[in-house]
Amino acid sequence: MGRASLRGVELRDLNVLHWRGAHVAGVAAPETRSGQDLFLIDTCQRRVALINGRDALALARREFPADGVLEAFEAADAYAFLLRFACGLESKLVAETEVFGQIKQAWRDFSDRGSSLAKQLLPWMQLLFQDAKAVRAQYLGKLGSASYGSQVRRLLGDDADTGPTLLIGAGQLAQAIAPWLTGSELWLWNRTPERASELARELGKRERSRPVSVIEGTAQAELAAWRDARNVVVCVPADMSRDSARAGAWRERCQAGGHVIHLGLEATGAAPWDALPELVSLGALFEMLRAHSDLRRRQLERARRSCLEKALLRSLGANASHPHSWEDLATFHNL
Repeated sequence: MGRASLRGVELRDLNVLHWRGAHVAGVAAPETRSGQDLFLIDTCQRRVALINGRDALALARREFPADGVLEAFEAADAYAFLLRFACGLESKLVAETEVFGQIKQAWRDFSDRGSSLAKQLLPWMQLLFQDAKAVRAQYLGKLGSASYGSQVRRLLGDDADTGPTLLIGAGQLAQAIAPWLTGSELWLWNRTPERASELARELGKRERSRPVSVIEGTAQAELAAWRDARNVVVCVPADMSRDSARAGAWRERCQAGGHVIHLGLEATGAAPWDALPELVSLGALFEMLRAHSDLRRRQLERARRSCLEKALLRSLGANASHPHSWEDLATFHNL
């Protein structure tokens, strides 16, 4: 495996921890709680850590919640997982595109800290971005838009043009969905109004003529917006006490129709939303997307296989296009 060496971290020493659970792991601090030098990636569904060597795994586990599922990968398996992760193949919304940008941003932030691990990981991250783009271009580029925002926009349909849409939250998920909420005026609400204002400014840079308003960050102002909005998209975790008031405010509206898309809610039939026919939960959204065409399923299978093939090629040498000997072909026997 010595041929897999790339300045710093060797592929055989590359370890990955992957946590997924029913809640967001939390935003990673610039420095980890344990003080360990490791690369953490947080998304709305998972937390991933890249580690140099197995000896550091025990300490790295302190950076993860105690619940949920924690998986460990090493060497070529670690690289194959990272490639599937970057291509959106590990996401519930399979082949979604936002996660690639999230990984790139997390890497930029980590690199800016000037850690020694960032310098050691740099060659592998460059290869990861290169391979992810190749897999997406070859197998996932013609699947149609596969992002949370595009699916939400499709669900809203013509209703998006018939009245204001209220977006609850200003985190990563809300930032990914907001650009897709075109049509009538967009209202932004977040418990920290400054974050909602920051999102509004970013949206204004993309489309200056777009009507975007920031709602006062109080519970009363939020509920008033629920009563007046045509559609509501919730991008924060489910909260029984807050959701009860939200569902009540929605029922008090004078107008009929509209949609509530709650992306923090796993199941549509959950209280207090169980009697609300306009609701689409995150779980329901995933169910809709399971109706893939045969072509889409085949393309996804080929993309996953390509991730494994590229990882095995990287284990044979740094350049995936490097010519290999006949004995190297045994590596692919179990593919």
